Amino acid sequence: MTFETIKWVYQRISTSLIIILSIWLANEAYKIDNYDYETIDIFFKNFKNLFLFSFLIIFSILHTSIEVFHAINDYFGDTKIEKNIKFIIKSLYFLVFTIILIFINNFNY
Repeated sequence: MTFETIKWVYQRISTSLIIILSIWLANEAYKIDNYDYETIDIFFKNFKNLFLFSFLIIFSILHTSIEVFHAINDYFGDTKIEKNIKFIIKSLYFLVFTIILIFINNFNY
């Protein structure tokens, strides 16, 4: 299986997982009575909620990154700025992923 095929399969699988996890999050958010700090803190202290929310975010980031890099390749392929754009995008994704890991670590028991 080529890398392109693996990305294609991942896109198809992650789409359904993202939809399922988004429905779960909307359902759980609907159940919350008060959206103050303590309620949100209790929500994320629940391991299941933190785990599923984290997977939703990670799957979404990976899913969108594949599409972003395809678009960069389509529009800027074989140009001088393609390398710079990819570096900036990778840096932003790394920053977002690091922030997510810090967020998850803050709710560690």
